[in-house]
Amino acid sequence: MELPITLPGRSHGLKLFVVCVLVLFMAIPAMFISYVSFERSSRANAVISDVSERYGGPQTISGPFVLVPFARKNLAGIIVETGDYVFFPEDGLADFGDIKIELRKRSLFKIPVYQAKGQMTAKFSKKSFEVDNQQLVFDWKLARIFVGVTNGRSLQKDITLQIDDGDLLKFEPAFLGQNQVPDFNKIKISKYVERTNFKPESHGLLYLSVPATDFIRPGKQSVLKTQIVIGGTSSLSILPFAKSTAVTMRSNWSAPGFVGSFPPNEREIEETGFSAQWSVPFLARGVAAHGKAEYLLRDNLNKISVNFVPEYSAYQTVNRALKYAVLFVGLVFITFFLFEIMIGKSVHPAQYVLIGLAQSIFYLLLLAFSEHIGFNFGFLIAAAATIGLTAFYAGWTFGDSVYARRAGIVFTLTYGLLFSLMRMQDFALMLGALASFFAVALIMYLTRNMDWYGKKAL
Repeated sequence: MELPITLPGRSHGLKLFVVCVLVLFMAIPAMFISYVSFERSSRANAVISDVSERYGGPQTISGPFVLVPFARKNLAGIIVETGDYVFFPEDGLADFGDIKIELRKRSLFKIPVYQAKGQMTAKFSKKSFEVDNQQLVFDWKLARIFVGVTNGRSLQKDITLQIDDGDLLKFEPAFLGQNQVPDFNKIKISKYVERTNFKPESHGLLYLSVPATDFIRPGKQSVLKTQIVIGGTSSLSILPFAKSTAVTMRSNWSAPGFVGSFPPNEREIEETGFSAQWSVPFLARGVAAHGKAEYLLRDNLNKISVNFVPEYSAYQTVNRALKYAVLFVGLVFITFFLFEIMIGKSVHPAQYVLIGLAQSIFYLLLLAFSEHIGFNFGFLIAAAATIGLTAFYAGWTFGDSVYARRAGIVFTLTYGLLFSLMRMQDFALMLGALASFFAVALIMYLTRNMDWYGKKAL
């Protein structure tokens, strides 16, 4: 004999359980929308990469410094090592006071492209080329002055060198002078010689050079000035090429990102552009004043950098908003659930699904509008449409416009909280945690006298 089973069909507890399951179920469309966001973000990165390739990409500039072939003798006076030796200037100044930025549009995306005009000055004192090592021998006839850039194809003009207010010399690719043989014939050379020659192509920069025979030698003071006009995208970086390096940048870009290893000592940002100054002393630079070029000229040197691309794009902000999707769908569902138990009119699970789909489409609208008009205005339009739809649906469901207005107020506060979470990077977690806590506390208070078992008819 089968026993009759009675299910609490109108139990508030069971209905709340169903609502919570539906909240988790609505994470599925949010997950698919996040895939769409990541796909659009990847497309944007591909467009930026393509434009960067055409206009030079992020540029890093180094120099000028001096490179001299050297030989090291053992105690018997026999050469056991040959290579290239680098001498950095005592003081360096990189003045890029004319960085003009224009936006290049490709499809939906705008990429900042710049042209940077600057002068780099290097001052060598009479003691700059003194080396306290009797085992080292230098061939000053083959000394060369070097500068480096990331992408030589984006140079707008030839890089020129002016020595002590004298004639101008044009730099040439550094590899043209790398096959010259140092004149160490008067010194006996060992059968096995260690070679530490500088390889420009293996250090991350395109190096250019000019001969320094007539104006670089021990005991002579020199001032070298190089003029450079170069294009690029995304960022501009300067390597601290001297023992003590000062850098100045001025541009018409009003949203710079000061990245790199050294923050600016002074900066001024206005609507018409920015100006900034850096000073990197010898100890902060962390590189010796001279030494073997193969070891000192590395591509991982600390940099002074300015980023011209916003650090947080609309796609990143939308992806952050999607992380809170379950929380905010839950708040909307709970609002309908509270209306349901207060009015005494049931809302079918299918209706909750429709409400959840409307909340999910909000993120799709946010993504679509953000691509065209930015995150802030995109959020305003998407939120207004979603709040209006769900508020009117609440009025239709419960048969009274009063609940449409009440739902509109609650949903406006909910989306206002979401917008605040997106704007408050540092306090987003704290704000979200507190909002969740107070929401649960409010629900517990409003339902403190509820008959969860449904023993009484609604």
